[in-house]
Amino acid sequence: MIVKKRDGRLEEFNRDKLIRTLIRAGLSEEKAEIVAKEVESRIYDGIQTDEILKLALEIVGKYSKKVSATYGLKASLLRLGPAGYRFEKFVSALLKEFGYKTITNQLIEGKCALHEIDVIAEKKKKFLIECKFHNTPTYTGLKDVLYSYARYLDIVEAGKDFDAIWLFTNTKFSSEAIRYANCRGLLLTGWRYPENEGIEFMLESKKLYPITVLSLKDFEIEQLLKEGFAFCKDLFENAKKVRDILGKRGESILEEAKILQEA
Repeated sequence: MIVKKRDGRLEEFNRDKLIRTLIRAGLSEEKAEIVAKEVESRIYDGIQTDEILKLALEIVGKYSKKVSATYGLKASLLRLGPAGYRFEKFVSALLKEFGYKTITNQLIEGKCALHEIDVIAEKKKKFLIECKFHNTPTYTGLKDVLYSYARYLDIVEAGKDFDAIWLFTNTKFSSEAIRYANCRGLLLTGWRYPENEGIEFMLESKKLYPITVLSLKDFEIEQLLKEGFAFCKDLFENAKKVRDILGKRGESILEEAKILQEA
């Protein structure tokens, strides 16, 4: 069976790869085999990988809401768009969970230009945070790293006190971007990068589920993020406000979040 990847490439459907991914997300080997078998029976030649993901999530949801959320974590991060500022709020909230003090959307005068900085984070060291959001799972490439580093140099050359530039993305980095960052001392955090330190590892290590894993509508995500709700656990800290924002849907969304957190 031939599947079509997001970049247009065609490849054989890999059942074993799907099983490994499901097990890594928390499904038992037995149930992963069952899900993979059902997915394989329902796909067709030329199917898009996005359709396979949607189908797999539907089937996995019958066995475990938590595993469904974990398996769909990467797709949930894409729902932080289309505007990049949603991702900035998410990154700020994520870093706070790891003990950083953060502020967002600051204007800093560099040596040659005025810069709007997505996030400033501080914990022993002070970091300029650049957030690069993609609406599709494309690579964050060399030009993005070069741009971030140029902004950092302009700011520190103006005498501003920062220790490093840190680039976050919701997708992966190209090999060229990683090579340049390693050479220049840039910090990179993206999907499964660095190994055992990427965004998905940060989320899973603290049982953090972005609100975008829930069955929220786009405008509801917008409203909740504006009010500081980034993760499912945040909803319980001010359930009344959640009900005020979402109206009748508030109770069902809170219940959905509770199932994920307690699973």
